[in-house]
Amino acid sequence: MSKYILKLDREVCQSNFVCTAVDPRDFEEEDSGKYEGKVRLKEEPEDEKVHEIELSEDERGEGEQAANGCPVFAIELIDKETGETIAP
Repeated sequence: MSKYILKLDREVCQSNFVCTAVDPRDFEEEDSGKYEGKVRLKEEPEDEKVHEIELSEDERGEGEQAANGCPVFAIELIDKETGETIAP
C-alpha cells in the first residue's frame, strides 16, 4: 500500500543527477523530448513538467534521500495521508 508521494518538478531540475545516484529505481535521465538531459521519474510520460509517483513504506528511504540530496529542491516527498512534506 502506498503511503508517500514522490514529486518531481522538471522545470526546476538543473540536471545534477544526485537523485539518479541515490535512487536509480525511480529516477533516470530523460533521453528525448522537451526535457532531454534532465531527470525524469521512470514511470512518467514524456514532456510532463511536474509528475508524481506513489511509494510504499519500503520504498521511502531512497525517495527521501533523493529529495534531501537535490540541490535545487526539485524533488519533494509527501505523506499521502496528511499532505505534510517529509523531505526536503
